[in-house]
Amino acid sequence: MNERTLRVLEYYKVIDRLAHHTSFEPGRELVMELRPSLDLAEIQQRLDITSEARDLLELRPETTIGGAKEVRGSVKAAAIGRALDATSFLDIAATLLSSRNLRRTILKSGGSGSFFYLSKIAQDLVDLPLLETEIEQTIGPDGTVLDSASPGLRRIRNEIRTAHGRLLERLNQMISSPQYAPMIQEAIVTMRDGRYVIPVKSDFKGQMRGIIHDSSSSGATVYMEPLAIVDLNNRWRELQIEEREEIDRVLLELAGKVGRHGDEIVKAVAALAELDLAFAKARYANALRATQPRLAAPGSGEGMNFIQARHPLLPGKVVPIDIYMGEKFRILVITGPNTGGKTVSIKTAGLLTLMAQAGLHLPVEDGSQALVFQKVLADIGDEQSIEQSLSTFSSHLTNIISMLGKIDDQTLVILDELGAGTDPQEGSALARSIIQFLLRKDACAVITTHYSELKSFAYVTPGVQNASVEFNVETLSPTYRLVIGLPGRSNALAIASRLGLPAEIIDEAQQMVAPEEVQVDAMLVQIQNERDAARDARLETARLRAETEAARDELARRLRHIDEERKKAASDARAQARSEMEEELEMVRRQSHELRERVMEVEGAVRMAGQNAELAAQLERQRRELVEAENRAVALQKEARRRAQQRAAAAAQAQLKPEEIADAALKVGDRVLVQTLGQEGELVGGPDAEGRYDVTWGNFKLKVAGSDLTKLKGKPRSNNNDRVTARSRADLAAANEKDRAIRVNARARTESLTASTPIEFDIRGWRAEEVNQELDRYLNDAYLSNLPHVRIVHGKGTGVLRQVVRDILRTHPLVSSFRLGEAGEGGDGVTVATIKH
Repeated sequence: MNERTLRVLEYYKVIDRLAHHTSFEPGRELVMELRPSLDLAEIQQRLDITSEARDLLELRPETTIGGAKEVRGSVKAAAIGRALDATSFLDIAATLLSSRNLRRTILKSGGSGSFFYLSKIAQDLVDLPLLETEIEQTIGPDGTVLDSASPGLRRIRNEIRTAHGRLLERLNQMISSPQYAPMIQEAIVTMRDGRYVIPVKSDFKGQMRGIIHDSSSSGATVYMEPLAIVDLNNRWRELQIEEREEIDRVLLELAGKVGRHGDEIVKAVAALAELDLAFAKARYANALRATQPRLAAPGSGEGMNFIQARHPLLPGKVVPIDIYMGEKFRILVITGPNTGGKTVSIKTAGLLTLMAQAGLHLPVEDGSQALVFQKVLADIGDEQSIEQSLSTFSSHLTNIISMLGKIDDQTLVILDELGAGTDPQEGSALARSIIQFLLRKDACAVITTHYSELKSFAYVTPGVQNASVEFNVETLSPTYRLVIGLPGRSNALAIASRLGLPAEIIDEAQQMVAPEEVQVDAMLVQIQNERDAARDARLETARLRAETEAARDELARRLRHIDEERKKAASDARAQARSEMEEELEMVRRQSHELRERVMEVEGAVRMAGQNAELAAQLERQRRELVEAENRAVALQKEARRRAQQRAAAAAQAQLKPEEIADAALKVGDRVLVQTLGQEGELVGGPDAEGRYDVTWGNFKLKVAGSDLTKLKGKPRSNNNDRVTARSRADLAAANEKDRAIRVNARARTESLTASTPIEFDIRGWRAEEVNQELDRYLNDAYLSNLPHVRIVHGKGTGVLRQVVRDILRTHPLVSSFRLGEAGEGGDGVTVATIKH
């Protein structure tokens, strides 16, 4: 990318701001080396990495490079056998810790592939906890080598402490001894040249045997090492030398361990730098409230489209602008007053292009798109900041000449005040000629000018489009809004009038303006007014749309509330119906259970009565009375259930919306509501001879009377767990918890089974085919009701029914045995079957 362009468009200022978001030197170095790429795939990857980094920081705001340092030099030195100082080891340990933590954070967060590129970089991060621990056990936080670094070092330091204690003890004895008191200048112990000494008066230096190491500036005191402590001092110093040698050995050995992982650590630092760059781009993007742009190549049929773009370097509140080109036109000519924002507009287009190609997110709205250019060439002022004055004509022209040989269809050209600084007529002609040259080269260009001739030129030339920056004549200030498709007006006479220039001068100047200029200006005023009206209409439409949507949402909310209240009322009604039903059924169950126990007692008594005919007859009458009472209890139970089912059906019917109910006749495939269960299902068969239909929902299949079904509009639902018109399966199971038969019987009927199935089944007068079906059903009910045995009354007659019953019982899976009734049980007219359990 052209170096001058990077400087002119202030790309390096963006890089400086980006560098402030880095955490350590290698990352900062990568930022300072960051340049726009020319490869679309690489740029896309750069942008995706920035997006992943933003997502990770949002997911885990604490993510950071941590205390990582630039340790590659130290690691390389260790790899070739050189020793390292303690500080270098601390930096290496901090870097290893940062690498390990960041690796685990990224790889743990990217399990679903959401951090593909970051995870790929994180693979180069090292995880060396043993080396970290060894450094921590060797080097203390203050940089000292710890006693735990080696057994030898611990031993030496113990000896040093012992030797030091003996040395100080002997010195303290000397300075406190009456023998030496007259000789000592001051009763203190000090050091000279790394050895302990005591201050002795110069007059007594001949009386104390020892080595003089120093003297005071006045000469009154000499610092003497008494001969009595020389050996102690020597031993102490020798141990210090041993300590230094052991420390050097420990550090060299530790450096060797670091060196063995040298390549891994160097790669890890490089990966940390890449991640630091990614996080810096993410933080800078967050600071700019930036978004990731889409990418396209020039000539691909797509164009540059920066929506609500903001210049990233301008302080304070920036007026966003829309910039687009490259699809229907390739050259944009911006006209308008000076200081109106023209230069900011073209610099924004150029700088955002460079930022996108560097992998930076842009201060634009979602949906924006950048073109990937092979060259970006710019001539803006005298390489000065946008707040400073323009350069001379010769400076402009020299820059443009240097560009001409580089321009092709993959080039973006940024030209500020094209043709300015010379005779207007010649400058305008030169500007038009340069634009024609750019058109022939198929280049994209954003150009500013104050020449009015270029407005009409852009209007009639294919591939060129006018644009302008708005100026508010009332406030005499620019609005900085960029309007594409409309050329700018000079506004000179209007501004002069607003500033108070006499009307006669304004009128005379107006008459001097060429008629065609007046006509063009009037046309521009009309177009601008029409655009403003259209914009106001769009804003009003948007406002009305927003109000309409808000009203619609409020209405929908109220309807949902009403629907929820209706459902709640229906649900409450069903719950009350279930509660009442259960109370009635429980009472009848208790009565039925008591009756059954009494029947069984009587049956036992009948068998014990044996040949006592009178007693047997009496017990038989009692048994029949009990059976009749039990049958009445069963009838009451069925009636209670029928009433409860009617209430449940009414509640379910009330829950339906009118528009859900269909009037047509029932047919296979219909969506139906089983009223007594409050459950929605699909009709899959029927009707049978009794007018019952087969209905399925979930894993259940029922036979349901047609009168119990309501046909619903629409197709049956594939998932029956989210119904709005019926009880959930969980509710149904809970409601029938006390009636196990509903959940077990594969042929569950709308007349749900209860624990009160009669102990006697009378089939006298039936046809054989009726017995086959109904006896099987009765035996199932008896099994589910936990009856130990049942009595089947078939009568004596011709014996046909008795034989049918025996044939059924002989092969029935729920019957363990059967026998003819005894004298007190009905004799040959009854068969007693024992139920399996």
